[in-house]
Amino acid sequence: MDIAQTITDRIIAELESGTAPWVKPWHESAEAYNPISGTVYRGMNQIWLGMFGCGRSNAWLTFNQASNAGMKVKKGSKGVPIVFWKPLSVTRKDSNGDEVQATLPLLKHYFVFNADDIDGASFSKQGGTLEGSVDSRVQSVVDRLQLANGVQTASSAFYQSSKDLIGMPALSSFRSLADYHATLLHESVHATGHQSRLDRKLANKFGSEAYAFEELIAELGAAMLCMKCGIDGQLQHASYIESWLRVLRQDKTAIIKAASKAQSAMDYLTATVEQEELLAA
Repeated sequence: MDIAQTITDRIIAELESGTAPWVKPWHESAEAYNPISGTVYRGMNQIWLGMFGCGRSNAWLTFNQASNAGMKVKKGSKGVPIVFWKPLSVTRKDSNGDEVQATLPLLKHYFVFNADDIDGASFSKQGGTLEGSVDSRVQSVVDRLQLANGVQTASSAFYQSSKDLIGMPALSSFRSLADYHATLLHESVHATGHQSRLDRKLANKFGSEAYAFEELIAELGAAMLCMKCGIDGQLQHASYIESWLRVLRQDKTAIIKAASKAQSAMDYLTATVEQEELLAA
């Protein structure tokens, strides 16, 4: 199985139908996790499992984990592949023609099953959850940025890296508070790309592949944050679908790379919050 192509083909098909598959009604935190290892899945795996698990358990485990715990995968159930990078040692020639050892990332996968498809499985719906009201969760995420010029009222939503500020329309401009929060999280992910933070290239020409890729990072990062905070908000995807399709068709690993950068952004935005919760506990 070419796992990168499998994931990309599924996402392309949904985007072509006009649907961004990572947009879900997150009324509560429902991050996919492994109840045996305690691992909360990350990056593309979190997005990918969310596409298969909305409305179901957010617990996923391997066939062997279920079997070793005395549980049985129901007949006819299908596992969902999740990805990981495995280092591969190779011999290459350098610019002088000398042979040198190098390590290349090799994309691999294995399968997990949803707990709803396993007899005897009974796990709580949990995962990495931020405490407090939705308002306080979002505010904590934005505060983590320590923006030089904060969040300012504007006619449209944007992040301006030269001034390090987020522009946001008034709350009354949005259909709901959840939509406002989702948009603010989208712009917050952009802000993590500032050179003082994660240092992504942000000065991209509108309509370029680099611009589309950065928007994909922000979209996926916002989706992850909405999932973590329990926000059922409309993400900013409609106007970017065509540009995303161009990127995905040219590089089957683009969605995985974008999800990885989105995960880094989420880690940055939630690190302080989670550390404070740990100390409070």
